[in-house]
Amino acid sequence: MKAARRLISWLRALAAVQLSDRQAGLMALLSSALLIALIVVWFSLTTRTALLNQQMDALEQQLIELVSETNRTWAEISTVTAQPVMENRARRLGFQPAESVEYLIVSSDEVGEARR
Repeated sequence: MKAARRLISWLRALAAVQLSDRQAGLMALLSSALLIALIVVWFSLTTRTALLNQQMDALEQQLIELVSETNRTWAEISTVTAQPVMENRARRLGFQPAESVEYLIVSSDEVGEARR
């Protein structure tokens, strides 16, 4: 109720102000120019936002494709390097299972001496 009374008193005070036709026309022109400028800014921001959304969608699609390709590559690597496949390839190349295994133990002191 108070707000309504304040609004009414403000409107009466505004109506009491006497403006010349030239001042009123200038205020209307400036107000229109400001409104048009704000509309142009709003449209440009809306357009820019839409373009950025399109770019983001394209990048998300590219990410999905790259992740899928990476997964396919890892699956292919795991298939090719599976133990039975590697064993068959080694046999075809002439390798055979070792009959006896010997280990050579090298200490870090011996490695240092070998470098000198």
